[in-house]
Amino acid sequence: MKKLMLAILFVLPLLVSADHLPIPGKKPPGPDFYRDLTYKIRSKVEFEIPFPGVKSTVNYSLTWDTPAYEIPMIGDYHWNGDKDPHFYRMFYDRIFTKAGSYIEINGEKLPLTCVFVDGQDNRFAGGNPTPLLPDFVLKIYFVANDFSCQGPIKPGWPTTGGKEQNWDTYIYYEIRDPTIMLPTDAIIRYRWNETHMVLVDRGN
Repeated sequence: MKKLMLAILFVLPLLVSADHLPIPGKKPPGPDFYRDLTYKIRSKVEFEIPFPGVKSTVNYSLTWDTPAYEIPMIGDYHWNGDKDPHFYRMFYDRIFTKAGSYIEINGEKLPLTCVFVDGQDNRFAGGNPTPLLPDFVLKIYFVANDFSCQGPIKPGWPTTGGKEQNWDTYIYYEIRDPTIMLPTDAIIRYRWNETHMVLVDRGN
């Protein structure tokens, strides 16, 4: 009986680790998977800026419009060269929003013009997901007043001079669990000034 238990304890970690290894003959998902993931981002979210004695609220509302990219941009990065089956995948997407989408900061509404997604898919990196390396990390920017959606780096910089970035106002947050798309590590940048926010989750 003891030998059986020892065998189970030895094999179990191997089985758990294997769940997150690349499956032979199974290809990683195509660009449509990541576009669909972008479309699952919450269309309305409310935040508060934690400051003693002052109630300061920030929220956004969006309706998707045309993608800036025909398909999301994808790049695979292997740990130890191209022959290593383990890799993590970066993906990027930009989608314009329809007129009427907005960011609201303490009652002031600004046009929300586009959404930029900087994502990482770690499911093929090997090993189990951890808080530091979850299956997915989505870094999302909800950008005000950039109707070309060409940021965050200013086109032509540094030749064009001025600041390196051209997004002076946006909401930023991260998603680490795409099953619930819960915003974490939220920041508001307003006219170049940044501060952290906390989510007001009303169950939407």
